[in-house]
Amino acid sequence: MKLKFAVWALLPVFLINGAFAEAPGAAPHQQLQELVDLFKEDQGEDATARLKLAEDELAAAVHASGDAEAFMLLGRAYFYAEMDAKALDAFEAALALDPSLSRAHFFSGLIQRYAGDLESSEQSFRSAIALDGTHDEAFLELGRTLQGKGDPGAASEAYRSALAIDPNNLHANFHLATIYAEAGDTAGAEKHYLMVIEQRPDDVDVNYNLGQLYQSSGQHRLAIERFEKVVQQTPNEWQAIAKLVQEHEALGETAARDAAIEKIYGVWRSGLSEDLNKQGFYIREQRQIEQGKLFVLEYFELKGEWARKFVFTLQDPQTRKDKFEVSLGSYDATTRISRELGSVGPDERMFHLDGYAPNGNHYTYGFFSPMPSYEATREMALRAFAGEQEIMSSTQVSD
Repeated sequence: MKLKFAVWALLPVFLINGAFAEAPGAAPHQQLQELVDLFKEDQGEDATARLKLAEDELAAAVHASGDAEAFMLLGRAYFYAEMDAKALDAFEAALALDPSLSRAHFFSGLIQRYAGDLESSEQSFRSAIALDGTHDEAFLELGRTLQGKGDPGAASEAYRSALAIDPNNLHANFHLATIYAEAGDTAGAEKHYLMVIEQRPDDVDVNYNLGQLYQSSGQHRLAIERFEKVVQQTPNEWQAIAKLVQEHEALGETAARDAAIEKIYGVWRSGLSEDLNKQGFYIREQRQIEQGKLFVLEYFELKGEWARKFVFTLQDPQTRKDKFEVSLGSYDATTRISRELGSVGPDERMFHLDGYAPNGNHYTYGFFSPMPSYEATREMALRAFAGEQEIMSSTQVSD
């Protein structure tokens, strides 16, 4: 369900049989304005109930009046009640009577975007702005539509226009910062994220995004401050905890890193994060190394016939395609044979380090019991990426 407001307060529903009993002859303008005011006061349940009860009478009165403003109010009431098709009809009727109604174009643009008609939405917002370019919300919503169309340049221009009217527009700052971040403009993104944080210092999304921005630019201490802020607000936000693992690793702070690792394992063990438990791993490390971008997955448990504990992936930073992969695994078949040969005890497992090239070539670097530490595994993986790790056996795919 699309959200047009904050969560509506759970207030008792008024006696709706007498919704407008105090003014049986009241003009539709007054009754509809009362409904719009209720919606704006977050009394949506009551307002929707009243609208549905009196809908036929109100709609008939509005159509009989032939008044553009009455159609505007009817459209707004329908819009807030999420009766979008009827709302759009009402706004179109208002515009047929008075094409200069900027707000009718504005609300039509919102409805069209909700329906996925981005072309019509853009045109409606541009029409609203052409008629009255003094409202930052029109530029904001135009920017959102243009982002949806995959045009960040035009969207940025719209957001900047919104900020020229109101420099503190929360959403314009947030969306513009995100566009700058995706374009690699760290300074621009930081400026606008900080504008949002001035108004909402505890906002989880903004702090997380700013943390990622600092992480990408190598400002690890600043990144840690932001991710810690997220975890303070949402202790089970495992993605922020994973970021703390990565950032403390980057700074060589093993004690803080291990504390964050224990915290994310605690979230996994608690089962409070369904997506984390379904995924079964987190990204323990990501950083730039000489050969490319390094990503390391750590699985919480050895599960399944082809269980793996650590997976080191080397990625080309330009194409984002995988160049090579090294994994520490413990496969059931290998462990079973090792137990039969007496290489490991009945309750122990055999681990092995393997390399995989995109062309299908496979390399085995060694077998281990017990499982080597992360640091030891990482050192071998980095040597494998550099072509310096001794190969025990390999399978080459012929061209």
